[in-house]
Amino acid sequence: MGGPIRVLTGRSNLKTGVPASESISLLDFAEDHSSCGVGFLTRKGGDFSHDIIEKVHEALCAVPHRGGMGADGTGDGAGICVDLSPKFFEKVTGEAGLAFGKFAVGNFFLPARTDMHDEAIGIIDRALKHYDFHVIGQRRVPVNNEALREPSVQAQLDMHQWIFVPDDTSLSARQIDQAAYDILLEIEEQAYTREDLAGFYPVSLSSNTQVLKGQLNSWEVIPYFLDLQDSDYEARSLFFHTRFSTNTDSQPAMAQPFRQMAHNGELNTDKKNRLSEDAIARTKNRRIHSPVGQSDSARLDQTLSRRIHEDELDMIEAVIAMMPPAWENDPSIPQHVRDMLEYFSLYEEKNDGPAAVIFGDGEVVGARLDRLGLRPLRSIETDEYLCAMSEAGQIDFPSAKVV
Repeated sequence: MGGPIRVLTGRSNLKTGVPASESISLLDFAEDHSSCGVGFLTRKGGDFSHDIIEKVHEALCAVPHRGGMGADGTGDGAGICVDLSPKFFEKVTGEAGLAFGKFAVGNFFLPARTDMHDEAIGIIDRALKHYDFHVIGQRRVPVNNEALREPSVQAQLDMHQWIFVPDDTSLSARQIDQAAYDILLEIEEQAYTREDLAGFYPVSLSSNTQVLKGQLNSWEVIPYFLDLQDSDYEARSLFFHTRFSTNTDSQPAMAQPFRQMAHNGELNTDKKNRLSEDAIARTKNRRIHSPVGQSDSARLDQTLSRRIHEDELDMIEAVIAMMPPAWENDPSIPQHVRDMLEYFSLYEEKNDGPAAVIFGDGEVVGARLDRLGLRPLRSIETDEYLCAMSEAGQIDFPSAKVV
């Protein structure tokens, strides 16, 4: 038998015009490309509700083609970063009066070696105590394995959760958020430097948001994490990601979103950015600790956190500093903005993609294309919602409500 293996696609090829009734090669490298799916959804009024989670499930179900999937049905990675819900965590902990920003949640993958779990738990508990926090809840995040195929169930990691509050109830939300970041750094220093703790990974640790992710397909995220199906879990905004990995292996820790961002694309300046950031850290007598096998997207997320918590930029300033426009020869940019961008250019290397980034911290949510502009982002606004996503129509908003 000669010739290539062939398969009917069931559709026409937009590039070649081959109709659905004709067959094309099963393996055509010219057609072998894909990219991740990202997006955010927020309620414009700032009120908490559960229906926002249901709408994001609709968006995730619309982009399975933007995520990778193995022959056994195991996803390349997907997840969401969602506001902490005071109402839900009051129910989980039995603690009344929890307010947004006044408590924190840490989600963790424990070490691959089960005999090191107690050591990892001790590291977390000691870090919380060091910064004068006490635990009001500790549990394994409940999941629904019926939502996955059996091979995919075996690929997931248990996620362990700590819910904690400061001993000093007078601390502001900003002080609690900063302390949560300091706790994260203390845990990371041991998690990323000790070989016996390989696999120990803080998925998220924040007083505003939490990340729920795994080696999942996009449509599996909401059904898999049972907390997200609870009508008491309410949020104002959240962002999501489904992954098609191109430069790192598939593993739950490198699934996205990360703690404050989700990224579609590649950072072709990643090596240069890492060297620059390491040099800057050394001038401040600091050291950057990163997990083995860290992707370019994970590094970008770490950088964003440092710019906010260590350099005291707000989130918008930090994102613009890291991914500036092509401002040098653009006369339309006001002089005071040019001055700001020039200052940032002296501090750090640009992060050039192509890249589309969704970012958020529970108070701010947004989207940004790098200056190449080669990744899709589509936005829509209704009387109630604002969203930006990889594709138009991921959520079916009634046309009468679109602004």
